[in-house]
Amino acid sequence: MRLNLGVIFGGKSVEHEISIISAVEVMANIDSNKYKVIPIYIDKENNWYTGAHLKDILHYRDIDLVKRYAKKVSLVKRGKSFILESQGFFKKNLFVIDMVLPIGHGAFVEDGSLQGYLNMLGVPYVGSSVLGAAIGQDKVIQKDLFKQNGIPVCNYVWFYDYEFEKNKKDVLAKIKELKYPLYVKPASLGSSIGITLVKDEKDLTKAIKEAIKFDRKVIVEEQVKNVKEINISVMGNYEKQSVSEVEEINTSDEFYSFKEKYVEGYTKTKGKDKKQKSKPLISKEMVEDMKTYAIKAFKIVNASGVSRIDFLVDDKNKRLYVNEINTIPGDLSAYLWMAKKTTQQELIDNLINLAVLEQKKKEETVYAFPGNLLEKYDILDGEKLHKKEKSEESKK
Repeated sequence: MRLNLGVIFGGKSVEHEISIISAVEVMANIDSNKYKVIPIYIDKENNWYTGAHLKDILHYRDIDLVKRYAKKVSLVKRGKSFILESQGFFKKNLFVIDMVLPIGHGAFVEDGSLQGYLNMLGVPYVGSSVLGAAIGQDKVIQKDLFKQNGIPVCNYVWFYDYEFEKNKKDVLAKIKELKYPLYVKPASLGSSIGITLVKDEKDLTKAIKEAIKFDRKVIVEEQVKNVKEINISVMGNYEKQSVSEVEEINTSDEFYSFKEKYVEGYTKTKGKDKKQKSKPLISKEMVEDMKTYAIKAFKIVNASGVSRIDFLVDDKNKRLYVNEINTIPGDLSAYLWMAKKTTQQELIDNLINLAVLEQKKKEETVYAFPGNLLEKYDILDGEKLHKKEKSEESKK
């Protein structure tokens, strides 16, 4: 019997289209003999839709047309089942959802919001909990935690939008403690959106205003010199973790930009480039350090499922820094696991098995006491009622 797997993607996020790309890629590689894939697309107004045509990337050229031929739905609980039901006056049960696979990037779908909703319903789902997802979306919280736990990060400062608007001089003075060039970033976005490389102070204010368009919290950090960008993936839970092979990012821009990632169709190294494959990336010792730090970062943020940890390496001085962790990486970081002879189908199988174990642990955990603890208390004065005394008084 196949498992009904609801793949949720899209959402009210500037990374909306990136989520669609990731989800379509993942859905195309799920083993149809084991799972019935049920696409659940969330539009930019947070309406939910389903339909078989949502699996085809070509249909998303016209979003209005996509939604016209899709069914608007809600995910609800009926008894012990989780139902994807149609909306409207005559509601219809369309599918029973056994497990959810979130493939969202950015606000509301990757930051713990969706995970919280699924938790409230009790739906089993793949990936990090509310806490892990929320930390994974906030670059400031990540770096604070990494720094406190001995994981190397580049120098940074951060501030809120209102602090810059009301005390611009104080914020700029704090930034002066850093050495140019600097990266100015929205604290809670991915896909290189809203990031500006600033080479001197004259462009700093403009870059901060650009970041504030996308987030209320801004992080400014020093650029790592002689940099190599290297990724590694971790899969597991808080008890057990495994790591993928490493991947070096080749970029012609000053940093791995949104343009290179998506607009120009930049292809990551997936072992297809023989020249790149034969070229040594970094020393074996540094690779082992990266794996150690990656697992530590995974555990610190309370991640689960699969995550990608991005490193910056100063190739000249042989120093490495953790840049960030992504708790729902694009393509689920399948390309990083292929080097270990793990297919995307096997990767998804492993993630679902982890989610099943997590659900069993949730079911064994006490979240609420049975019965009503207030039934023996007088709600008006807060005193505990003594039933025998009350019954004797009533007889008199």
